[in-house]
Amino acid sequence: MARKTWIILGVIAALAAGGGLYYFFDGDSDMQPVDAASAAGNVYEPLPTDHTLGNPKAKVVVIEYASPTCPVCANFMINYFPRLKTNYIDKGRIFYVYRTFLRNPDDGSAEKLARCMPKDKYMSFIDLLFRNQPKWDYEFGVASPDGVHAGLLQLAQSAGIGASDADRCIASTKEEESINKVGTDGVAKYSVSATPTFVINGQAEAGFEDFFARLDMALGGK
Repeated sequence: MARKTWIILGVIAALAAGGGLYYFFDGDSDMQPVDAASAAGNVYEPLPTDHTLGNPKAKVVVIEYASPTCPVCANFMINYFPRLKTNYIDKGRIFYVYRTFLRNPDDGSAEKLARCMPKDKYMSFIDLLFRNQPKWDYEFGVASPDGVHAGLLQLAQSAGIGASDADRCIASTKEEESINKVGTDGVAKYSVSATPTFVINGQAEAGFEDFFARLDMALGGK
């Protein structure tokens, strides 16, 4: 698919990522494709490409729409995800769903590479993309498309995919329909227009300023 033919749906706020050590999922993620977990309640309609974590029987479902090129999404993972995982996911209080939402064609290329990884390595590569945004993300001044492409190839090689195989992944059209489906579904169901957007039991809100207050309210203040 040509760069201009991606269905680009996201519009990001002009926010800067905070400093410090990036945190996401270290090593092999215990997230599973949705076919390995049951959908929680009636507030979550699974997509076959979802990656999930936590208690599928929890009363609260959190769907995160994030973009690989989004510094704000990386910022969430640095400063907020550790608390979410420790206090909510690991305790079985919520069911967490991760979805990639395209803001630009570079997100499409990055997502294709992530999907070329073994399923249990998908989130590890997403982690790698977030932690290394300055090496490949146009928002850090990397020239697009050539500089972005070179940076993605470098990261793919560090994850065990050679340059030629990575180029084949990016050029392949196999995953394009399902990648675009995530975006069109997010817009149709939740009016997603920015990343990160968090959908808590069907209620969507961009950004994470009030994220934990919303989450606690959904849990009944517990």
